Amino acid sequence: MQTTPQTPDAPIALKNVLVVDDFASVRFYHVNLLRQAGYRCSEARDGHEALEKLRQQRVDLILLDMIMPKMSGEEFIRRVRAMSEFAAIPLLVITSEAVNDQIRQFAGAGPLGFAMKPVIPSALLEAVHKLIA
Repeated sequence: MQTTPQTPDAPIALKNVLVVDDFASVRFYHVNLLRQAGYRCSEARDGHEALEKLRQQRVDLILLDMIMPKMSGEEFIRRVRAMSEFAAIPLLVITSEAVNDQIRQFAGAGPLGFAMKPVIPSALLEAVHKLIA
């Protein structure tokens, strides 16, 4: 297994992050930021594609936009937390709206973090590192 130097900004070992967002430019931004920090990344345009990726590869953390067509972030969380093989995967929810009680209810089901848009790069990396460590 490859490792990266142990610094506050770098993961202890290469971890896989699934970036789920319907906007290609947002996925591009998050993927590049995370890769520069030493994470491996894959992408999904919506919740359906993300569920397929989960079935195909090991994922250590899911970076999830809440407002998406076809399947909302809330519905995606509900489905993932209901699947025993994926329920414990940490989720970092990216949202432009205040986190409501409906989303907070999932916190007890597995590791869950929140980041408000616009996301500050250092804050995003810190949140990812805390959830994935």
